[in-house]
Amino acid sequence: MRVKITDGVHLSVVPTTQFKTTRISVNFLAPLQLETIGARTLLTSLLEMSSTKYPTQAEFSAELENLYGASFGINVARAGRVHRVSAGMQILDSAYADVNLLDDAFAFLREALLNPRIEGGSFDVATFAREKTNLAMYLNSLSDDRATKAGLAVQASYFADPAQAVPSFGTADGLDGLTAKSLVATYQEMIKDDQIEIIMVGNVDLEKARALAASFGFAPRPSMQGTLEYDQPVLQTIARKTEKEQVTQSKLNLAYHIEGDHFGPQYYAALVACELFGGSPLSLLFRNVREKESLAYYASANANMMRHFMMVQAGIDAVNESRVEELIAAQLAAVVSGDFTDDHFQAIKDGMVNDRKASLDSQGFIADLALSSAMLPDAKLDAQTELTRINAVTREQVQAAAAKMKLQAVYFLNGEAH
Repeated sequence: MRVKITDGVHLSVVPTTQFKTTRISVNFLAPLQLETIGARTLLTSLLEMSSTKYPTQAEFSAELENLYGASFGINVARAGRVHRVSAGMQILDSAYADVNLLDDAFAFLREALLNPRIEGGSFDVATFAREKTNLAMYLNSLSDDRATKAGLAVQASYFADPAQAVPSFGTADGLDGLTAKSLVATYQEMIKDDQIEIIMVGNVDLEKARALAASFGFAPRPSMQGTLEYDQPVLQTIARKTEKEQVTQSKLNLAYHIEGDHFGPQYYAALVACELFGGSPLSLLFRNVREKESLAYYASANANMMRHFMMVQAGIDAVNESRVEELIAAQLAAVVSGDFTDDHFQAIKDGMVNDRKASLDSQGFIADLALSSAMLPDAKLDAQTELTRINAVTREQVQAAAAKMKLQAVYFLNGEAH
């Protein structure tokens, strides 16, 4: 159930006795902007290690231990046109402890989020410098993993919006110019302006949860308006880029535009089409490109419906590039033409349903589902609805969805000796 705390601040509670823990997340949602991605990511590093009351990382961690080993972390993510900063905490259900851990957990969250270690209008300079260096080193190291490099490269070729073309946590270049003082402004804007969605999953009373959510004292703010999804026009030309490196396995990545009404019939048809095409070990890509033809070390597809984007990833020998690309196209054409058996089609849907049922044993998945529902309230999303809509997808709907998948970008990391 989602309730309003104040303008732009909502609480969603999923009451359940399934778990021995309670999961709390405070999600700050803002329009995705290239110039703020890096700053918001760096901010999470500072907020999750110290505060005014717990100025050192040791004291911060010690307080979590006092809360029966509670876990706490902050991360960033992108959902369509939205950049999300999520502070998450997991605590032992108070029924299994001799203290009211829920009250203590919210006290800790208020301290961590509302009382960061800021003095004289600046974060601690030494801590800031260390975390900025660490984050830059991490971002620069991403290209060392060639699969990650290829995935990011094909997205850079595909997306017209620069904020969509970079990782959700930004780039090292995006950290240039940030200072311990400028990051305070980023923090203040997040606390004051972001839409806030608080999610609680566990054995929690709604009225108790409402009071705790209100204890943050967040001021009213406008909710984000307009569609949260990112979409861009389909182009008639395919962007192609090839780079060479001395690697043992070449990487072939393809980016497709996909269509779908978020959480509507077309949405689920596109998800099933992607799964049949390359999203599982039962998929055509896995069966035919990897197993039957033995032309790929791996071959898979995954869809991001909030960005109307599907990516195919394949690890191959460089000499097979053209043949593998042809085979990938042939597998999508097979989905479009309906060249798959009813049993295969049902097995794909059964696998998706079973995966989602298994995910219901995860508090994190349930919390993510509640957040998606909060961000898109018109979708009326819940676990059973998802299962029902997946089961309802027909062959014809899958064929139609696959026919609308349009190749837009190809990136080839050529590992052939040169």
